[in-house]
Amino acid sequence: MEEKLLNLSQTISQDQIYNFFKGIDLERIFTKKVYPVWAFTNENLEELKNLTNFKNKEIFSILGSADQPIYFLCQGAKTVIACDNRDLACLFAEFKISVLKNLSFKEIFLEKEKENSKIYFEKIRNELSLKAKKFFDYLFEGPPKNIFLTLKKSGFFYGESWYFLKKKDWLSYLKNSSKARKNLNNFFILNTDLEKGLRILKRKFDLIYTSNIFDSKKYCPDFEKAIIQIDLHLKEKGGVLITTQESPKKIIPIFKNLGYNFKIKEPKKKFFSIFSISRTYPYYYILAKRK
Repeated sequence: MEEKLLNLSQTISQDQIYNFFKGIDLERIFTKKVYPVWAFTNENLEELKNLTNFKNKEIFSILGSADQPIYFLCQGAKTVIACDNRDLACLFAEFKISVLKNLSFKEIFLEKEKENSKIYFEKIRNELSLKAKKFFDYLFEGPPKNIFLTLKKSGFFYGESWYFLKKKDWLSYLKNSSKARKNLNNFFILNTDLEKGLRILKRKFDLIYTSNIFDSKKYCPDFEKAIIQIDLHLKEKGGVLITTQESPKKIIPIFKNLGYNFKIKEPKKKFFSIFSISRTYPYYYILAKRK
């Protein structure tokens, strides 16, 4: 993975990517001193498609579960550079990318009866960086194990993650992994936060996807500073895709002051959410575009 990032020399210099996986603290992960991550997204990706198109766009994205960047590529994005300052999210994104390149998701996540998965893991392992190899070697050490069940029982992922794997039509790329595989060489990961990632790239994008970082000061300590950084790295007709469970009122005024218009897809009414057996989350889906 490190070598592939170096192929981006026209975009990112070797000095600028010094932090890619270098700072990952495996000991903190092994001793469970990190928060779990989402193995699969709880955001409805089809709602994003309803707001804009991704064809031929250069996109900067929060990494999250990696489902969003993969989805953008399946929808025709030219390049996706994703960032996340959570070490575990970066490691699992590598794993997921390798699964898509070398196997089918059915073999790993949907055929749970296959206990002897040693041969599958070896195919995945070949694509991983040194840090990712160490982590997954640790996870799968000992006798051959069922990969899906090992991941699910590891405690490294939120339990609800696996519900979205089974939800019909939620992750459309699972049905067409060959399309995802075709574009994965245009997917690059930075182990850093959104602001720092944008600063070190020193380039502009057609679209920036923030996921739900504006839901909490823990995710994004200074909303205004982050939004100004986003604005600096958008092309003239660029847009920002935002998801939030909170009211958009706390971020929209900042974008408005910078000259943006909005398209908003509101969540279902809370009354229906309360009585729904669905584990999906009530997100607002927002597209902010320059006037």
